[in-house]
Amino acid sequence: MKNNCILIFGFIFITFANISIAGKLYKWVDESGNISFSDKVPPQDSRRKTEVLNKEGRVVDIKDAAKTPKQIMLLKEIKELQKVQKKLLKEQLKRDSALLKTFKRESDIDALANSKFKIIRSNISIALSQLEISKEQIALHQKSAAQFERQGKSIPKKIIKKINSSQAQLSKSQQDIVNLKQQEKRIAEQQTHDHDRLRSLQSLKSDGIEIHSDTVPNLLLGRLPCTPKNCNQLWEKANTFIATQGPTTTFSSSTLRLTKTPTFSKDIGLSLTKLKKENSNSIILDIRCANSKGGKTTCQSKKTASLIEAFNRLAH
Repeated sequence: MKNNCILIFGFIFITFANISIAGKLYKWVDESGNISFSDKVPPQDSRRKTEVLNKEGRVVDIKDAAKTPKQIMLLKEIKELQKVQKKLLKEQLKRDSALLKTFKRESDIDALANSKFKIIRSNISIALSQLEISKEQIALHQKSAAQFERQGKSIPKKIIKKINSSQAQLSKSQQDIVNLKQQEKRIAEQQTHDHDRLRSLQSLKSDGIEIHSDTVPNLLLGRLPCTPKNCNQLWEKANTFIATQGPTTTFSSSTLRLTKTPTFSKDIGLSLTKLKKENSNSIILDIRCANSKGGKTTCQSKKTASLIEAFNRLAH
């Protein structure tokens, strides 16, 4: 055993001693699981993960193993996902900018909402008054029509026209009231949303909001299929899950959540995206790691795979 170790170290020493002559030195694991060193990678091992070493034996570059068809498809999906994320981020930042320009404090939100409520309630009051007028007119015209019927006479077209006109006005007033109450509800919902969003923007301490583009992706995606009925509930569960994983959140909205971009080998960056498509809705978890040897190791670790599995269980 001792002699074998001496031989191995002797080979490595000789190999490194000749780097200046051979150029680059490559390290890889062959099909038998043996670690190999050479200034050239044999054709049969060219698709394997290969490390490039410097004179001191340190890894200066890594050539990843060739991707499987499944991995290639997944990378394509991740790129498409990032396009969606960039679009969602851009749209939300635009809305956030408008919100911050419009409102300096939460009381400003209430002031604007209250002014709208006042106008709507005034219009509802007018519509209710018109509704009562229409009811009185209908009753009056119907009374006139009844007199003609008691006398065995035909109801004049003029009276019939007035009854129809008053009934049409009655229906219009009723619909106006329904529409105005729906507007009132939407304003109240917007008021609540603006309150929540303003608080969120004031509480987030971000050192820069960006999609994790200059990083290494984990070749697994977390997926939570959802329906319009349960998507919001699952989104809340997914957000709670992300909050417990450690990375600092830099951006959060109703469709996208981002954590700080990973910079060190053991860091991970998480993104949560709510996707709405014609036939299916889903919530996607994407894990990113630092673009380094250590980062790649982190992204390929059992820990990140377990994180994806735990996320997928949220659907059950």
